[in-house]
Amino acid sequence: MRFGIVINIDKGHVFGLLHPFLKELQSKKIDFAINSEAQAAFAEFSWPRMNEYMELEKLVRDVDCVLSFGGDGTLLSTARAVGTSQKPILGVNIGKLGFLTEVEVAELYHAIEKIQRGDYQTEKRMVLEASWGEPVRKDFALNDFVIVRRDAARVIRIRAEVNGEFLNTYTADGLIVASPTGSTAYSLSSNGPILSPTLQAFIINPLCPHTLTVRPLVINSDQVITLHVEKGYTALFSADGQEEAEIDEGTAVTIREASHKVHLIRLGERTFFEVLRAKLRWGEDARKSE
Repeated sequence: MRFGIVINIDKGHVFGLLHPFLKELQSKKIDFAINSEAQAAFAEFSWPRMNEYMELEKLVRDVDCVLSFGGDGTLLSTARAVGTSQKPILGVNIGKLGFLTEVEVAELYHAIEKIQRGDYQTEKRMVLEASWGEPVRKDFALNDFVIVRRDAARVIRIRAEVNGEFLNTYTADGLIVASPTGSTAYSLSSNGPILSPTLQAFIINPLCPHTLTVRPLVINSDQVITLHVEKGYTALFSADGQEEAEIDEGTAVTIREASHKVHLIRLGERTFFEVLRAKLRWGEDARKSE
């Protein structure tokens, strides 16, 4: 089995953490490749013989399993790179929250042994697909798509349809369309519901709507959402908070479930509800003193 190692090079401390781990992989003759963006940052370490570096696009094609070192943002960008190849991804948390990641650095050796034995499961997460414009542009997201007004401190009007039927015209700071995976991200901070991550559903969640009668809505993932940016408004459209595009007035954005999924490695050592309690302090009494 060959492992692909994707590193968030903006987290400088990761290289010191990874150095002994990669040396251990070499000593055990475990094959791996590293995303080439990290090569310069590893120059200060003295390696007996480094395995090859690869451009990310080639790496995800040539390996059997991808290890994503960073936080949730790194895992999201890794998932985008893996795309339709659907290679399994193990998220390794070296950030702060790491809600989507599966293991901490201290658990890595144990995790690698389990993966090599095939002692793991893959959790298939729904992916969102958006298309718009002429010629047609297309993007994918694991967490969410967000439309906000380009000009700061102004509202935007977005007409929403579901399967061609009028839903609502939102007057708000923006609009989030989130997957169940994304229900614990930006949508949650905007008072959206938490969904079990393997549900097949969308959340339509307005950002700061200018009427108290508008609330987040959950619909089946086999439905198609069409969002029209009304005339007089120019919007910014983002995918997982990482890819951004400008949407002109009158443009329709179509959002549906993608034909592929993201496969996250689960080692069976913690459940989604345990993660809620540990990472989000779910159910804790806020009145407790530290």
